[in-house]
Amino acid sequence: MKRKLPLLSFLILFVFSNLVPQRPASPMPNPVPPKAELRAFWVDGFHPGIRSPEDAEQLVAEAKKANINALIVQVRRRADSFYLKSFEPPVEDPAYDPRFDALEHIIELAHREGIEVHAWINAMPVWSRRTAPRDARHIYNRQGLSRGKNTWLTLTPEGRAWFPVGCFLDPGHPSAAQYLTDVYLNVIRNYAVDGIQFDYIRYPETRDRAPRGAAVGYNPTSLERFRRVTKRKGIPAPSDEQWIAWRRQQVTQLVRRIYIEAKAINPRIKVSAAAVAWGKPPSDDKDFLESAPGQMVFQDWHGWMQEGIIDLVVPMNYARETNPTTKAWFDGWIRWEKAHKHGRQLAIGLGNFLNQPEATIAQMERARRTEGQIVAEGLALYSYATPVTAAADSRARRPSVAPATRDLLEYLVQGPGSAPGPFRNPVPIPIMDWVEYPQTGSLAGVVRGSDGKPVDGAAVVLRVAEWGPFREIQRTTSDGTGYFGFANLAPGPYEVRLEEGAPNQTITVDVQVARVSRLEITGP
Repeated sequence: MKRKLPLLSFLILFVFSNLVPQRPASPMPNPVPPKAELRAFWVDGFHPGIRSPEDAEQLVAEAKKANINALIVQVRRRADSFYLKSFEPPVEDPAYDPRFDALEHIIELAHREGIEVHAWINAMPVWSRRTAPRDARHIYNRQGLSRGKNTWLTLTPEGRAWFPVGCFLDPGHPSAAQYLTDVYLNVIRNYAVDGIQFDYIRYPETRDRAPRGAAVGYNPTSLERFRRVTKRKGIPAPSDEQWIAWRRQQVTQLVRRIYIEAKAINPRIKVSAAAVAWGKPPSDDKDFLESAPGQMVFQDWHGWMQEGIIDLVVPMNYARETNPTTKAWFDGWIRWEKAHKHGRQLAIGLGNFLNQPEATIAQMERARRTEGQIVAEGLALYSYATPVTAAADSRARRPSVAPATRDLLEYLVQGPGSAPGPFRNPVPIPIMDWVEYPQTGSLAGVVRGSDGKPVDGAAVVLRVAEWGPFREIQRTTSDGTGYFGFANLAPGPYEVRLEEGAPNQTITVDVQVARVSRLEITGP
């Protein structure tokens, strides 16, 4: 039986409870901050995206709505430009007004919305049509139509210059390598891009599939350099191991040079590469050079990661989800990529143009999985505009992206059915500590002979300055212009000399954080 409180007691309790301050309710715990993730769209220059102000405005609006935080925009297709501060001619495209600075415009729009812009620059492709470019300044007209040692194009052993994707520059030609370096550095000097991305920084693929090597790289000047440096004669076979290593070296030397010189202009620029990830995945570090990147197109992007001469690799893991073989290769590649980052960042490139949105989202889920303690830092989708037929693309401009892409844009946020979308909420871009808070510097130099001419193929060795015998810590080789470089060195004094030089030719140089130290070595 419950006892009733007297009326007076009830009134006293009521008044007292209203006089004593009430304890506020416990606040809700702070929500977990969103995980950082790079979310990028490749925006190709052959479809809607940046070719007009209207396209650019729609692109940024769509990206913002889909919680995309980076745009990788193609500003150089075939030795041409979608930007005005260029020494190359504008793109020949009826949808593009050559007076419109597409790169400047997209930077302004995207940065206003907090979206990064990375300048996607095709390196080696020069031209893909049988009719020559209209502009006399085009490098195809200046150096592609030349013959013999004057041509900058890569060739087959028989001297053919046309490959499935057209004509390519040969990185083994010193003038071609210097020209490409200038193209990349020109963009960094003149535009507030957040990054530059190498694409086609390799030799062209061929229709022939040899077990080892490929029938490319036979530029006369590159061949002459190879014979002089290796002291060999004749024309090496495509599968010749020394010749394979030579072609890889030409690409790597170009990447190293652009990386070091890009950081000299802007230490916080992000340098990335759209990397080849074709066919069967490698099984370990050594096996990488036996896979398609190392054998077919001579692109040692795994070595670039180890050396630290790219900040972000974006392997092009394009695979049909409906094909069991390519699906298995896709899973194998992304596992290998996550395990071989070497302290750099990885964004897994997905070919949404090959799949329905549901299949693309399934690949995104697997790409995001943690492999042990390792995970990819982001995702990149190819592309913002899915391919269209030649007839449709011949129109002056298309009013919007293809329907499949528009469906994917919606699915990224809303998700298919009742499942939440993979980009449901906005997230920040992962910080690159070595870029934002640099603790290393670089060293670059030129080797010249006693006659003052650049020395090609000189072995340059490096050690920390100290007493005692010269103990090498790194070595590199000068390129066709005599240039050499060492990246990511701890600050302090170093000694540099030629492998075949006399001890009194050792040069001491001080490396400083976020700086590129310079020197010149004179050979014997």
